[in-house]
Amino acid sequence: MDHLGDGFGAPKGGIELADNEIAEVLRVLVGSDERVQRLELPQRCLWIKRQGVKMLPRFVSFQGLAARLLSVPHLRPSPQLSPEAMQTREISRMRAFAAAGFAVPAIAYQSKTAMVMEDVGQTLASRLRDLRVADPEAHDAFLVQAAEALGRVHAAGLSHGRPHVRDFFLRDGEVGFMDFEEDPASVMPLEMAQARDIFLYFLVVTTASIRPDETCPAALEAWSRHVSEAAHRELHALTTLAGRILPLVRLIGRVHMGSDLRRFIMATEFLMKAPLDRTESSNTAKAGQDG
Repeated sequence: MDHLGDGFGAPKGGIELADNEIAEVLRVLVGSDERVQRLELPQRCLWIKRQGVKMLPRFVSFQGLAARLLSVPHLRPSPQLSPEAMQTREISRMRAFAAAGFAVPAIAYQSKTAMVMEDVGQTLASRLRDLRVADPEAHDAFLVQAAEALGRVHAAGLSHGRPHVRDFFLRDGEVGFMDFEEDPASVMPLEMAQARDIFLYFLVVTTASIRPDETCPAALEAWSRHVSEAAHRELHALTTLAGRILPLVRLIGRVHMGSDLRRFIMATEFLMKAPLDRTESSNTAKAGQDG
């Protein structure tokens, strides 16, 4: 488990920086205002993240529109907060994941609106790019592994909010998590937020998998065996709602089929055909428990 600390010389096992490293971090913090910044030091690489106003990703805007106009509450985005509140929310969520045993980036320093974190290495998105041609079987196996890890997150009573392979990393063979800017459980019941998580993750799986006929069902099963009956019901409800607006989305796609619309269509079509109405079995975990 990674530990998070406050200030420099973080307690509880956080990153300890040498005096010259602290001086360099302070120099960069004062001398730049980039939102995300890589800092190369002689002995390590760090990342600086500053909270602040940013442009919402296109699909987040699409989520908000669908939630308001088409009555799809599962897609309601998290509220936009002040930089100080965003920092508090993100660090609190990192602590919750770490306390539940999931790998998160260790923090070397934090202020009211900025944090300095360890470099966690290659993201899962980067790893998948390397494997797509070199090892297609391993490529799709990682997609399934990430779905299984997301199921364990949900079994622990958590939700990620923005489950994309660029926000996952690998450590000692396990999937770790970062970028906790979205907190859907703050605006909807937990099981609804968990259903949203897996629906959004399937926007990736259905379009990125090399063998979708095998990988998509395997990924859904990997998630399903950990989560609660309530999360299954909410995923079924979300898929039903998405199916109702699918004709409209396809119509929009005839005018302009952007990547977000294509992902939404493919994920919805797969989940509409998938067995989402299973009842809870004896080995299915309830939300808030380990699977």
